[in-house]
Amino acid sequence: MAIDRLSALISGLMPRLSLRCAGDPDGLAQAARGDGSGLVVHLLVAGTMSFGDERGESALVAPAVVVLRNDVEHRLAKMRDGVSLMSAEIAFDGPAGEVLVQAFTHPVVAGLESAGADLAHLLALIRGELAEPRCGRQALLARAGEILLITVLRHLVARPGSAAGILRALADERIARAVVAIHEQPAAAWSLESLAERAGMSRTAFAQRFRDEMGKPPGSYLAGLRLAIAERSIGRGEGLKRAARAAGYRSPAALSRALGRRRGSPVELGKGVL
Repeated sequence: MAIDRLSALISGLMPRLSLRCAGDPDGLAQAARGDGSGLVVHLLVAGTMSFGDERGESALVAPAVVVLRNDVEHRLAKMRDGVSLMSAEIAFDGPAGEVLVQAFTHPVVAGLESAGADLAHLLALIRGELAEPRCGRQALLARAGEILLITVLRHLVARPGSAAGILRALADERIARAVVAIHEQPAAAWSLESLAERAGMSRTAFAQRFRDEMGKPPGSYLAGLRLAIAERSIGRGEGLKRAARAAGYRSPAALSRALGRRRGSPVELGKGVL
């Protein structure tokens, strides 16, 4: 049975999008120097530009998209006239934001010439709005940018090997079942056995495959997500007890210890719950 690989992740993002460029870029376009907690998206809808980072230079031919962390130094420059570009910075207020940003340790550059119908329609909408500004343009492009993020994530998940972290894990059908379950019910009493059962794999094979795809053990991933949920709950003034319950900690004391220690060592899931 097919699963929805993205909805649970997306519901935990809570993106806030700020447009940086809409139309003809004036000279060199660079990302703002952020703190690494958000993403920058450059959508080239017409023309040709060069993209460069520490790994070198490459040419972008429309339609193409570049997604990278907001603290990555890079260069975008027109190669000839007739360029139309939409650039935006995306911050995340939800607990899954950090998880998604970690998937873009290196910039992802993707050509969209073979994009599906959903992305093709969105590109046509954005292209038309950039070519002929009308009332409500900023608001429309901001909403389009949020939809663009979803369609780009679809594009990457459908192409194994094109991204890292959670997007690579979601491209693996078996591991995706476990990842989706974690995001749908992060406070559930997950064990390594129960997650492996969701994936339809043995405990050992699942643990190794999860680490290979996600870059960390299942326990570390679940612990990080739960801590992010708890931190946001506390940030809303809900108190330690409610935060612990929402995030799946066994007690406020357990949450307090998690908040106080560094998350440098991996957390292993055994037969018991986390």
